[in-house]
Amino acid sequence: MTNIHTFLFFFFTIIDSGFLQNPYYFVCANLAHPTNDDEIYTPNHNALSGQTVSSMYKLKDIDNNDGGFFVLGDLSVKVEGHFRLKLTLFEITLNGAVSLKSIFTDVFTVYSAKSFPGVLDSTFLSRSFSDQGARIRIRKEHRNQM
Repeated sequence: MTNIHTFLFFFFTIIDSGFLQNPYYFVCANLAHPTNDDEIYTPNHNALSGQTVSSMYKLKDIDNNDGGFFVLGDLSVKVEGHFRLKLTLFEITLNGAVSLKSIFTDVFTVYSAKSFPGVLDSTFLSRSFSDQGARIRIRKEHRNQM
């Protein structure tokens, strides 16, 4: 099982900042085929582990502007290969959860433990979100050994 880098998604620009506190929005992630939008591997296949659902966080972006972000901080794929994530935005209404919009991530590669090239440093945006309280594992700075 290889851990995917933390995925941070900004689904939509919200003009009315009142919607940035809306507890009725959430995002669900499913593992998808790298090219065929109709082929979704999860939830029927147990290929994803970790947090696959996120409520909206009101966070400041790298330009210090408020935004609505959905953070999937510990998402992992258990199968090696090439995949995308299908991210679906839902709103909870009186009639239940209603799908508002879906997008697909870029294609990413899941490596076997033997061929894994190593973990990348955390991005400035990831560190910023972590500092604001989002639950994201942040990679520590490399220290020079003496």
